[in-house]
Amino acid sequence: MNTQTIKSQLRILRLSTAASEMDEVLSKSSSAPDLNWVCNLLQREIDQGRENSLQARIRASRFPEITSLETFDFKFNPKINETKIRELAQLTFVDRKQIVLFLGPPGVGKTHLAIAIGYQCIQLGKKVYCSTVKKLAQDILMHKNRNTLDLFFRRILSCHLWIIDDWAVLAMQKTVAEEIFDLMDRRKNHSAMILTSNRDISEWEQVFPDVILAQATVDRIFDRADTLIFEGESYRLKNRIQLFQEPPK
Repeated sequence: MNTQTIKSQLRILRLSTAASEMDEVLSKSSSAPDLNWVCNLLQREIDQGRENSLQARIRASRFPEITSLETFDFKFNPKINETKIRELAQLTFVDRKQIVLFLGPPGVGKTHLAIAIGYQCIQLGKKVYCSTVKKLAQDILMHKNRNTLDLFFRRILSCHLWIIDDWAVLAMQKTVAEEIFDLMDRRKNHSAMILTSNRDISEWEQVFPDVILAQATVDRIFDRADTLIFEGESYRLKNRIQLFQEPPK
């Protein structure tokens, strides 16, 4: 057994003293010990720690469900740019803190693919914040009332990727709109973002109580943004439509 492997495992587990003094302890042994069982035991501890960390990141992300690219039927809507989606799944845009816009009608797979990319991000040890814009607005009001909004924003800004779903689906109160502008303004130097919307871009300003605030917020959303247009039939209703069309037995 290579003792360097065990030293590396000990350092991963933050047992630096054990790693640095291992050679000295072994040199005092009268016979060469079998270290295979030690290596296997430490590896189990490391694997469990990684799994615990993964599950903690999944819980913190607040995904409504776990999806993947493998479970998405690209053949159902061939107009969706599969090549571009798989390129985004490489997460270069996350490292560059860029924005990706998924635009198109309801049910065509925007949320599924956004979460799939987010889950890919989490598997690589990164943190993700996922929320509908309605839930974000509710959380902003709740934290303002509790005087914890700064802590809430710090948690969001600590994430490598934001997924904001159903943008422009409802009108915003002035207080919420101002805070969302502040959040979008601060995002640039902290996080990447995937934003999905069923509404035409020309309608986005209508959900804001103030034209200037609307323009300023939209301007920040389109900063270095990569836009993907989703077209086709409703992926969400696919199985229901097939079931409806089946002849009675």
